Amino acid sequence: MNRRQLLTGVCALVCVPGFPAFAQDDISKKLINEPGSWNIYGTTQTNKRVKDANVQGGQAMEIKIASAGGNPWDAAAESQITGKISKGDKIVAAVWVRSKTADNAPANLNMRMQVSSPPYDSFGEKPISAGPDWQMQTLEFTAAEDHDPKTAGLTIHLNTGKQTIYLGPAFILNMSLI
Repeated sequence: MNRRQLLTGVCALVCVPGFPAFAQDDISKKLINEPGSWNIYGTTQTNKRVKDANVQGGQAMEIKIASAGGNPWDAAAESQITGKISKGDKIVAAVWVRSKTADNAPANLNMRMQVSSPPYDSFGEKPISAGPDWQMQTLEFTAAEDHDPKTAGLTIHLNTGKQTIYLGPAFILNMSLI
């Protein structure tokens, strides 16, 4: 993903109603992850990178969940933080997502910021619903504790039914950075 595509996506994020404006800010300085980088895991899934002109950046991860059952976290995707989060920091995470199901029903997923080692404690989360069209899902919170780079990330629990999930770029912004 090039810098222009990145900034277009981040600008789209900050234009969401209710999102605070930051005049004269270079929003890319607040980015604390690599937007197109996903670590997909779990034995209940298969995945591949696909081209999709309808999502920002033109590429997505296609993750097929073979069948329902087990825990939602038995298949998941993580975008790791590459910057520090300090207690009191305002964090905004956003991801482009869509789904394909047999009956075109939305896929119910869980979006969360979590520590990347057992017991995988969450420090911000919410349920999301992904339909057949690309949609940006967001998670906003104030950090209650410090997190060093490469110790946590944005995780999407995918094992909630037989479905195909498409993940576009994810943006994790530390709005407290200068």
